[in-house]
Amino acid sequence: MLATFIASVALANRISRPKIKELLNDWVGVSLSVGTIDRCIREVGIACSPVVEELIEQLQSSEIIHLDETPWYEKGKYRWLWVAITKTIAVYHIGSRRKEELLHLISDAFVGWLVTDGYGAYSNYPKRQHCLAHLIRKAIALTKAVDKEVADLGQWLLEELRELIHTLAIGDGDKDDTDSNPARLYRVCRLATVAEHNKLKALASEILADWDAVVACFYHPQLPATNNEAERALRHAVIARRISYGTRSTEGSLAYCSVLSVIETCRLRKIDPWGYITMVLTQARRGIKHPPIPAAS
Repeated sequence: MLATFIASVALANRISRPKIKELLNDWVGVSLSVGTIDRCIREVGIACSPVVEELIEQLQSSEIIHLDETPWYEKGKYRWLWVAITKTIAVYHIGSRRKEELLHLISDAFVGWLVTDGYGAYSNYPKRQHCLAHLIRKAIALTKAVDKEVADLGQWLLEELRELIHTLAIGDGDKDDTDSNPARLYRVCRLATVAEHNKLKALASEILADWDAVVACFYHPQLPATNNEAERALRHAVIARRISYGTRSTEGSLAYCSVLSVIETCRLRKIDPWGYITMVLTQARRGIKHPPIPAAS
């Protein structure tokens, strides 16, 4: 329980090792070195890694997976922190930004839908929803352009993207209508591709190049229009990166991702993560296989 507590304040509360040493000494009367505290955190992470392997297997049978990535630092080198999340599973992975890294999360066995941003590593996957929120943010920036024609086209793009989400929300619209929202969005994108403004042209080209993924939610109502689930799942890690400047070793990265994956999966399933992690660590010290994370209640 003490090792789990140390991991919790280090990872969930983003407290440094020296501060944890001070906290334990002042409030609990336990004197531990910074090295021992670090080993406790890593032990918890290594104990959780087999649990994550099972979670990755469970991911492959999901109907919809949200994917996102954010910059990370490992030993001072530029890396990327990936997350794959469903309604009941969250898995984190630190690696490069190459598309091969997706194989750590998504295997050939997965036949469901991916919800992603426009990063090229996702582009070859056939069943995918392009996050409309990313496109809307870019369109909002264009509406503030000095050039009135650019601002007007940006506003038109923004309105059509928002209208597409509104249409999905109210469950209205004729998918065979020649003047449906996707048809109007397509026309404004075609107009914008001949504009001289580079960012306007780039946004229109991005939408047209990934057209099937942009409008997938219009033809498949079960798909979410945005990738907000994955973005929210990365917020904690982004704050941790700013405070700690990443991880200092490959083993540290594995420990961080393993514990974070178990914590977030437990929270998605409304299970106390620290009680479960204490059980996993106890079993690992006895050489006994970990218990599976209970299903969502």
